[in-house]
Amino acid sequence: MKLEQLPIKDIELVNKIVRVVTPYILEYNEVKDLVQDILDVYKEKINSSALSLGELRREANADTYPVNFKDKTETQFNIIYDIEETRLTFETQNDEEAMKMYRILREQRIITPDLNYIRENLSGNLTEFVAALLWQIGSIKVSLGDLKPLFKVDERKNRSPIYIDVKCLPNYPAVNDFIISQATLLLSNLDFDLICGVEAGSISFAALLAKEFAKPMFFARKEKHYPEASLFEGIRNHELFRKKVLLVDDTLVKGWTKERVISEIRKQGGFIEACFVIFDREQGGREALAKLGVRLYSLTNRQAALSKRIPRAITFITDSEYDEINEYFESPLEWHKEKNLAYYELTPKKIE
Repeated sequence: MKLEQLPIKDIELVNKIVRVVTPYILEYNEVKDLVQDILDVYKEKINSSALSLGELRREANADTYPVNFKDKTETQFNIIYDIEETRLTFETQNDEEAMKMYRILREQRIITPDLNYIRENLSGNLTEFVAALLWQIGSIKVSLGDLKPLFKVDERKNRSPIYIDVKCLPNYPAVNDFIISQATLLLSNLDFDLICGVEAGSISFAALLAKEFAKPMFFARKEKHYPEASLFEGIRNHELFRKKVLLVDDTLVKGWTKERVISEIRKQGGFIEACFVIFDREQGGREALAKLGVRLYSLTNRQAALSKRIPRAITFITDSEYDEINEYFESPLEWHKEKNLAYYELTPKKIE
């Protein structure tokens, strides 16, 4: 059994100790393989000076695996077999190690969306509520670059410690239904004939919105596959003539893809004055759209996602991650310099 196979329902970090619970009774042979794999991960990503597992110490319903170092043994993995679950405890050498182990193990959490829990524990507005939902289902991803690579942004040229991925929404029907209902309410007073999604993350969401509004829907590719190809799928260019289009996408960064789509819609004689996104990263996209005469509608944004009113029991991020994300948004250029990373001042691509 590998660590990446382990489902975790609860996780707790207390000083140098990380505790997790899996809702399964693990077999001895599974635990043996699992602990060896955890050691390999520990050596690779946390402490390369670890040598091997020590001699197993077995008690009534618990196993303890010490970790051998050259001159000390201060780390150990404990497994407790309960009636309906298995509890694992990782005693590390210091707080920094424990924090890294926590960040590794939290990726194994069983995602169980709970709208009522958020309602009871969040005293924020709708934008914060939606952000909390995205945190809860793992749509907001964080990396410091030490345990896994930083995320590629800005046409995949620059890096970021945070990434928004809402393509998992259909996997959580209750959350998806809530997002759709709030989007429908937000857009209910708009006048439009067609809905245009954007390849690929927003296609399913745009289709669901089209169903709610009983409007035709098509989608735009991010770029043409060849010069004579149409940017649009599901519609012929002449069907855009004098039609009012609502542009729908999952996220907004700088708005360059949307600018290209807007330009092409208008080139074909269509009208477009509104764009909807689930998440606005607040990195200039709203202002760029406004210059084009397009108003942005969004359910949540970066400020809401980083609100301190959202409990850490929902976000699962650490203080260091929170600070890193804020430093990045304060100045991506300076953040790249501090990381000794190249920063590219990019300009929007033009449709050929």
